[in-house]
Amino acid sequence: MRNVWIDTIEKYVGENVKDPYGRVIGKLIGFYSDVDGIVSAVEVAKGDLGFETIPVERIEIDSEGVKILPTWKAEAISVAAQFERAKKRAKALEDLYAKNEIPRHAYDEFKKKVDAAISRLRSKNQEVKALLRRRMGELEDEIVHVEKALTAMKMSYIAGEISEKAYKAAAEALRASRDKDLDEKNDIKKMLEKLTKLEEEPAQLSAPPASTKTTIPEGAPTADDQAILVEVVES
Repeated sequence: MRNVWIDTIEKYVGENVKDPYGRVIGKLIGFYSDVDGIVSAVEVAKGDLGFETIPVERIEIDSEGVKILPTWKAEAISVAAQFERAKKRAKALEDLYAKNEIPRHAYDEFKKKVDAAISRLRSKNQEVKALLRRRMGELEDEIVHVEKALTAMKMSYIAGEISEKAYKAAAEALRASRDKDLDEKNDIKKMLEKLTKLEEEPAQLSAPPASTKTTIPEGAPTADDQAILVEVVES
């Protein structure tokens, strides 16, 4: 994620902040920053429900203002980005070895590091997917609840128990809430598909069998060249 600077966030202090689905989370009332001017977190007032300190990893700023990402979304975006980066590094390592641009001992060393990183990410990925499924279950329960309430209001209106004005106001609010829940649910489905695809796709290409000879071809990397490889694989 890009750094958020004080001069970027301060203009939104005092304004309402929403989640990506249009729900008002609260009002931005302050922020925390380091001496270099980079914001580390924001403080949001949630009406009579109190305050919440939200880390910068869950903040997005666009033309509509400041948006607060749900925890599941921030976690999913993070693990997906790490997974994609690790798999690119794995492929880069395989390509370098296949072209005889690095010696076997360097390949073996960095392959262990990349494989270990991918293994950790697979475990983290499972945790994040479980978080997404829990949130989807909560949304499904909430959608059912809203639809029951909408049905009850419609029955009361048809029975002449409430006015058309009251019914329309209630129905509009309930439908808007349901639509936001559905938008979030669909977003979770897409992210689950992405995380599953990242997990199931081969992380790297198969390296060709190494020669039993220790002859290093002309132009093989020196110790300095191998230092560059460290940057490619680990940076």
